[in-house]
Amino acid sequence: MKITTKFLTYCIMAFAFVLTSCEGEDGAAGPQGPAGTDGQDGNANVVSVLFENQTINNGDNVFDIPQLTQEIYDTGIVYAYVTVTGNDYWEVLPLSLGQQIILEIDRIEVGRATLRATFTQSNLRLRFVLVEGNAASSVDFADFDEVQAYYGLD
Repeated sequence: MKITTKFLTYCIMAFAFVLTSCEGEDGAAGPQGPAGTDGQDGNANVVSVLFENQTINNGDNVFDIPQLTQEIYDTGIVYAYVTVTGNDYWEVLPLSLGQQIILEIDRIEVGRATLRATFTQSNLRLRFVLVEGNAASSVDFADFDEVQAYYGLD
């Protein structure tokens, strides 16, 4: 009797396995799901302004930036980066040496930015990235390569 019960159990399991492993035709596609909600609009209003072969003097250094509009001034952000001409990396401002800030944005106005330096050096490249309000918050603005890649800057 035990042998018959085991045999019957194995037969039922084998039959169930055969039924579930058969392949048939795919069924018809289901109905279209509901439309999703609209996401927040992105921000394509980003400008990169490059100043080549600049000399920074000890004290205030004013850069005329006509692209720095009233809207950017009111609702946006201005980032500044510096590198020595020929280097393949950018450093975000403020720039420090040890515990002392040696180059920083001192003042932002419509149409210009003022950098304050505690040194004098020539052959610098400066880049200002101007971002109108509602820019993506996931970008690490301390890393120019990430900013450049995210916004497609040259």
